[in-house]
Amino acid sequence: MQSKVKENAMVSPYFMFFLIHGTQTGIGVLKFQSEIIKGAGQDAWVSVLVVGLSLHIIFLMMLHIMRNSSQGDIISFHTDLFGKYVGGILNILVAIYFFAVGLLALQSYVDILQIWVFDGISSWEISLLICLCVYYIVSGGFRLIAGIAFWGVIIPSFLLLSFVYVIRYIDYTYIMPLFNHDFKDYLLSAKESGFMYFGVEAIFVFFPFIKNGMKSSKWGHYGLLYTTIFYLVITLVTFMYFTQGKLQHLSWPTLSIIKIIQLPFLERFEFIFIFTWLLVFIPVVCTYLWSSVRIIKLTFKKLTPTFILFFLLGSSFLIICNAEDILFKQLLEKVVRYSGLIFLFGYVPLLFMISLIKSMISKRKPERQGSESVL
Repeated sequence: MQSKVKENAMVSPYFMFFLIHGTQTGIGVLKFQSEIIKGAGQDAWVSVLVVGLSLHIIFLMMLHIMRNSSQGDIISFHTDLFGKYVGGILNILVAIYFFAVGLLALQSYVDILQIWVFDGISSWEISLLICLCVYYIVSGGFRLIAGIAFWGVIIPSFLLLSFVYVIRYIDYTYIMPLFNHDFKDYLLSAKESGFMYFGVEAIFVFFPFIKNGMKSSKWGHYGLLYTTIFYLVITLVTFMYFTQGKLQHLSWPTLSIIKIIQLPFLERFEFIFIFTWLLVFIPVVCTYLWSSVRIIKLTFKKLTPTFILFFLLGSSFLIICNAEDILFKQLLEKVVRYSGLIFLFGYVPLLFMISLIKSMISKRKPERQGSESVL
């Protein structure tokens, strides 16, 4: 496997940690708790832990797939295996999926700003400012996105210390009794938990931009582990703060917890939290959008990255401005959720099996050629 990415366009191996964690922790952090309790209730934290740990296996599958592709990404793997046309169609489907995830993240943050902060400002004003910011970052290249992802992990991490303020109000009896649900309940919570971990699939596109990617895959595992611990802590704190009956009716549980924090010089601490969360949300949108642009650029050689970026951002802006119906937002979220689950836990294992068979066949060919030469 040889990458054609230039040395000056690559980033250091440890950036894999920030890129993976940065794309996994977006707007979903603010509202996932009310979704995962639908199955296992107060035991849903078990599903959060199991799904997070299972992604290490998925990550190993991804590494094997990229090791058996000519350019170290899913784009070349599709074309190597299925040919130019079928592989191109599969690449476009992946690009559409990445675009949809980025669009959902953008739409969700606009909703948060309108509900919690600027209820009198229209969607187009907020989305236009964010799209201009995203355009500047994505057009700056992958190294700039990696830098934003770095600060998008470091700076908001200090805000998470605010959960220490909540510890005095928690009640551990809210998560009792332990392990009193059926397997299907845990499975249902695991299905809802899968949406939280979306983002690791972007490594299929940006992996060639990591120096010594295969030798530094440990940083990917560190990122996945940190995300799992991150979600597990927030889940347990939320479950011990709210009763299950109240949690079911909260749209933004994390913000509801942060809302109780009051400082002598600041009454609405959640405003600081929401605006700082822009640094968490921006890497998600930029990484997915950059991945979509790169896939389309390598599939259609004649299209320039600038044109593709303008088209995708323009489409996002028009969709957000004109599709304000709550039913459309719910449909978009449902499509992204099921597409991501199918991609991560269905399509990736399928590609891994194909890659495994491909590598076994390639190993047997030299053995056969060697035996024929001896004869």
